[in-house]
Amino acid sequence: MIILYLYGEPYLIHRFIHSSIVNSWLSNIVLLFSSLIAIPVVITKLNVEEINVWFLFSSIVSLGQGVLFGFNVTFTRFIAYSYSGVRINEFREIKDKTDSKYLETFDQIELSRIYFLMKRIYAFLSFIFFIILMLIGIFVLNKPIESLTTQNNGWIAWSIVVISTTITLIFGYYRVFLLGINKVALVQRIVGLVNIIGLIFILGVLFQYPTLVSIVFVYQLVALSTTVTIILFARKELKSLGIQKQMIGLDKSLFTIVWKSAWKSGITSLLANIVKHISAIIISQLFAPAQSASFLFTKKLFDVIERFTMISFQARIPVIARLRGRGDFHSLIPYLRQTQYISFGVFIICYFMLLLFGETLLILIKGNVQLGSVSLFILFSFATFLGRWGGMNLAIANQANHVVEHLNAILGSTVFFIVIYLFYDNLGINVFPFAQIMGFFFVLFLFIKNVYPTLNTTFISYEKKVMF
Repeated sequence: MIILYLYGEPYLIHRFIHSSIVNSWLSNIVLLFSSLIAIPVVITKLNVEEINVWFLFSSIVSLGQGVLFGFNVTFTRFIAYSYSGVRINEFREIKDKTDSKYLETFDQIELSRIYFLMKRIYAFLSFIFFIILMLIGIFVLNKPIESLTTQNNGWIAWSIVVISTTITLIFGYYRVFLLGINKVALVQRIVGLVNIIGLIFILGVLFQYPTLVSIVFVYQLVALSTTVTIILFARKELKSLGIQKQMIGLDKSLFTIVWKSAWKSGITSLLANIVKHISAIIISQLFAPAQSASFLFTKKLFDVIERFTMISFQARIPVIARLRGRGDFHSLIPYLRQTQYISFGVFIICYFMLLLFGETLLILIKGNVQLGSVSLFILFSFATFLGRWGGMNLAIANQANHVVEHLNAILGSTVFFIVIYLFYDNLGINVFPFAQIMGFFFVLFLFIKNVYPTLNTTFISYEKKVMF
């Protein structure tokens, strides 16, 4: 048997070690295991009020991170363009590019311009993120934290979350830069390894001193450790690529190009996060802690499924951006189809695992919280699947620098809130995932009209070999 070698390693082993999808799976399995370790302890050792606050923290932080997401995806895409030999002055024309044309090597000065603009923007947006979290804490968390036996512990835990997540976001540009130059596997290996080491500390806290404050603290400590490690590796890459020294002032011409895409993605992310997480905030205010905790627990499980579905796609975004930036459709279309096959396969496997073993596992660990009703479970199923299918295809359009997702987000979120207003009395807690589904169907025509032409194809021609 012939064994091929690459860089001194057997070829298959090399492919496995350096695969962006495999490393993304492994790191997220570690993160999932870390979460699964926490959830049984949280729902058995903490009381219902503390469980409610713990899940609510997660939803609020995810909502606040929408202020950065528009720039995350834009800078990842622009760094991928520049690193693959596409000039900055060509960024605006990529959606109309049909021929394979690019430089053989990247321009150090142009890549440096993108990097230093990103650094300045992240410092400013992290400040905005901090203010948003402070305001949310004042106006949203008062009632849930007042229900705690020791209110001070709730505010201490929230302060830890605010400080640690803000620090992580300030230095988030290092991670974005590594992703843009297609170091996805490296980033995911760092995340996985740091969290494996962090599990030692997490297990110690969970089984020796499980309080709301200690659990929040240890998880945020691991997150900060991951950020520091990524910074160290990113600086080595920056040096090896010859990124120029600090540039003075704001690069206005480049900022204009970035802003044209970033504000659209930012609005999309903000509205998508509101639609996804506002239910947690509303329910925590209107329903009893037991019912609120049940809804949030069910939602958390579907968030995990959604996360694993998307990481399989997101791991390949830099390559998709590179191929689209170069106009290489011959390689792009098969690569996209393969990536979506993998993503849909992951969704189906995760969904059936939850369907078959979710209730049994909850009984075994004797949790103080229950899964939602069958109707809520079914509605979350459709809302999650349709949301991820739409998200993947809109991301494909983004890689052509044709950002139209904000139109879908504005119309979809408008329908979402109208449906909640009209059907809340009849559907109760089920109205939130139902409103997500209705919002998706109302934007489907915009979706089909804008996405598939960026691939020089039609909805039927493309999806008959993917979705159908």
